[in-house]
Amino acid sequence: MPTADPKQFQAFAYRGRAFLCGAQPHENGTFLPVVICVGDAPGRQTELPRDTEAYSTAAEALRHAEQQAARWVHEHEDCRGSE
Repeated sequence: MPTADPKQFQAFAYRGRAFLCGAQPHENGTFLPVVICVGDAPGRQTELPRDTEAYSTAAEALRHAEQQAARWVHEHEDCRGSE
């Protein structure tokens, strides 16, 4: 499976957290959302679990990646101080 092109990632910030969001092309012409959480420490990046639903356009996959990042923040707000 091809990987997402790092040049295609867009910065996304939500409630003080930083993310890189992108769309990974799939061999059938669809796109999968990709979300990387950028940590406070330099060079610390963690990819969030991949969404298994494919989307027909890169723009739609990117929008869903941003939504996934926002959901992740809501789910982890209570543990931000423990990183």
